[in-house]
Amino acid sequence: MIEIIIVVIVLISFFWLLVKARKKDKNPRTEKEISNEEIKAKKSTERKKKQREADYISLFMSNSDIKARSGKLVYIRPEYHQNVSKIIHVIGKNEISIFSYIDNVLKNHFEEFHEEITENYRENIKDIF
Repeated sequence: MIEIIIVVIVLISFFWLLVKARKKDKNPRTEKEISNEEIKAKKSTERKKKQREADYISLFMSNSDIKARSGKLVYIRPEYHQNVSKIIHVIGKNEISIFSYIDNVLKNHFEEFHEEITENYRENIKDIF
């Protein structure tokens, strides 16, 4: 009887070790590989952030070809005016006007959302007759 119990315990231990070994085989990555992947991901994120910063500057920190006087006057919230002023002062190094910055933001907005704007416009337009 004791021999049967010992055999059962040995068999259970053996199967438990097999299951544990299979789990290791399914995920054979080592800590070194994981840390290398994390480093690559971090570098990729840093590159994307630098690219976005460069894109932001190239998109929005350039002077407009249109003179501000040929446009229309519009009201913007005081806090937006303050934020825009800070952005063009620091990032734009005071080399562009508020008009140019806002013109660039709107140009990007219309380019990015052209399809959505057109689709919504067409859905909401009603014939006069």
